This record gives sequence, C-alpha cells and structure tokens, in this order.
Amino acid sequence: MPIFDIEIATRHGEAVPPTLAADLADALGAVLDAAPGKVWVRLRTLAPGAYAENESGGDTPFPVFVTLTASAPPEGEHLEHVARQVTEAVAHLADRPPGNVHVLVQPAARGRIAFGGKLVR
Repeated sequence: MPIFDIEIATRHGEAVPPTLAADLADALGAVLDAAPGKVWVRLRTLAPGAYAENESGGDTPFPVFVTLTASAPPEGEHLEHVARQVTEAVAHLADRPPGNVHVLVQPAARGRIAFGGKLVR
C-alpha cells in the first residue's frame, strides 16, 4: 500500500483546492497502476513563513516535497520512470514547475510497516 506524504510550500494568500488530495491520489494511483483504494495521500501545506532556503535573497521558490513509502518501492529504471511521472503529476496538480517538485523514495518498508497492527512481510 504506497503512501505519499506531500508538503506544499504555499505562497502568501494561496489556498490549495479542497479536492487536491483526492486528485493527487487518483493521479499517483494511475502512475503506479494501482487498484482503487491502494494508494494513500497525506497532504500538508507549509505557510510562507514555515519554509526558507539559506541566502535566497527572499526569492522563495515554493517547492513541493513528496515522500513515497512502500513495502516494495520501484527500483532501477522503473524508479526513474516513476519519479518522473510522480513529478509531472504533482507539478501539474499543485501548479508548480517540475523543477520545484522534490521526490524522496524511502527504502522498502516491508518488515518495518504495519497496518491495523499487522506487520507487512
């Protein structure tokens, strides 16, 4: 069950659409070719004062941070393909340039993650 944690640094006065989490879940489910209900998205926003880059001169880029946790994440060339597709989908839906979308794929969670108290093996 892949879990995407997505944090969007928002601009002053920017509000994310109320359907963004569902839209992201649908798009990312399509990227992973997952059955309905198998991809989870947790969406958070970062207020303008909650994100900064050192010595940026005040030009905040408003990035999106995407973390993928899966029992068996994609590897090799498939990982490269998935990272590109995730970046494109998130950039489009979050109204950000692809260069402002940063994707982190966690190591395999199999044996380290439990759902309803049941460890995934």
